[in-house]
Amino acid sequence: MSSTLYINAKVWQPDGSYTESFGVNNGHFDFSGSNAEAETLKDKYSKITDLKGKLVLPGLIDGHLHLVNGGVMMKRLDCSRIDSVAELKSAIEAYVSNNKVNWVIGGNLDLNKVFENHDTTRGNIIDDIFSELPLYITNYDYHSAICNSKAFALAGIDAYDTNLPKDEIEISSAGKLTGFVTEGVMYRVYDTIPPPSLKEKCDAVYECIKMLHSYGITSVGDITLPGDIDVYLELYRQNKLSIRINSYIPFDEFENLQYYIDKTAKIEKDYFSIVGFKAFWDGALGSETALFSQNYKGRKHNGYTTEIVRSGRIYELAEKIDAAGKQMIIHAIGDKAVSEVLELYAGLPNTKRLRHRIEHAQHIQPEDMDKFGEYGVIASVQPLHLKYDARTVFEKLPARLIPLTHNYYHITKAGGIMNFGTDFPIVEADPFENIRLAVTRDTKYGEFTPEHKIPLYECLKAYTINNAYASHNENAVGSITNGKVADFVIMDEDIFEMDEESLNKVTIFETHLGGNLEYKNKLSF
Repeated sequence: MSSTLYINAKVWQPDGSYTESFGVNNGHFDFSGSNAEAETLKDKYSKITDLKGKLVLPGLIDGHLHLVNGGVMMKRLDCSRIDSVAELKSAIEAYVSNNKVNWVIGGNLDLNKVFENHDTTRGNIIDDIFSELPLYITNYDYHSAICNSKAFALAGIDAYDTNLPKDEIEISSAGKLTGFVTEGVMYRVYDTIPPPSLKEKCDAVYECIKMLHSYGITSVGDITLPGDIDVYLELYRQNKLSIRINSYIPFDEFENLQYYIDKTAKIEKDYFSIVGFKAFWDGALGSETALFSQNYKGRKHNGYTTEIVRSGRIYELAEKIDAAGKQMIIHAIGDKAVSEVLELYAGLPNTKRLRHRIEHAQHIQPEDMDKFGEYGVIASVQPLHLKYDARTVFEKLPARLIPLTHNYYHITKAGGIMNFGTDFPIVEADPFENIRLAVTRDTKYGEFTPEHKIPLYECLKAYTINNAYASHNENAVGSITNGKVADFVIMDEDIFEMDEESLNKVTIFETHLGGNLEYKNKLSF
């Protein structure tokens, strides 16, 4: 591998300082300093690249996404721009006309907006939109969905099934399924859908990785399902696994940990590592399944805890995982869910050492802020969710809870650590749109609780060194430091000089992984 000295750059460091030059040798950084220092080292490198003042960042890390599902969903019906039933009907018809499919599968639909005040007096209203093929389309938070009668029939679901959780399925006043489902029932339908082949998954994930490179992302915290590992093994075999994966597998797979370690042993640890385990404590705001300390507006319920929580099994597994020295990341969105997970972690002996995390932490009681730093719990958050949550917060939450929405910046003020992800494909994978939302709190419903704005430098730390720390990988990635792997991003624009509202318009010049060029913007000069 050739060695390269990069000069005349603006190299950002997580402590807020800058250097002017850096060197890459054998896939690692081996120098970072001034142009004057670089001048004395020129003979050491086979190539010298003048960056002409461009901003250089460490390779960005998305701390929480779903790589395989995200890749697959890129091939399915995207409903993120649909605002009405008529638009949905047209989009479905176009999708079916342009694709050879046996199911209509889609996501990112705002069910509350499109089906506001929908008819609950008769049978399946989704059949009126499309009934030719089985249909399954998820809400933007992936915690609720719409299904037509053909999808329900294939899943063996009907309104007379007494085993169905009544809080997970909507039944009309006429005693029939309306088409709206949440949580467990939703996944019962999903499990009926014929899965894509291994080749289809590999092709989809390969395209997804290339998309992530175009955003400057070089590492991900992946929420890994057991079947996903076959995809990563095959891509690695094909020399196409050009991203670093920090894997979190389901709690229920803890007993099979050694199996997964053995199975993935062929993949270099630089590219795939099982870091820990993931569980759900509650649902999501948009589907009214996130667990709050108060009832939803106009409702007699305050949310949902998952079966693993209700059964008590999560406590048993948490003790085992903690004792085994593996990290835990637990999904908690509502303020009550966040409080309960914090107390779970407080009772475990190794929480601070293992850096257990709360995923999303979208609503936090003020009295819980200090506990993140005190217990050593990391807040793994996704500011982009605010883009979709803002309207829902006003419509569904009582007034006392609204100021608690996406208020996680105060954790850092209290001595805690915050890392950023997107939760892709729940929302787009664009890190700079994520940062824009964090910095401005500007949604299409106005500036939302501006007191929770996050400074740009904190956002970059959350995407680099904090994310590295959150996956126990800070000695290898997260900064342009001698000895670390040479993951870096060369920017077209200096984001520190840009208008904050334009941060989502920034473009990447080049993305490098281990010193190798993975993406180059052909429109840049």
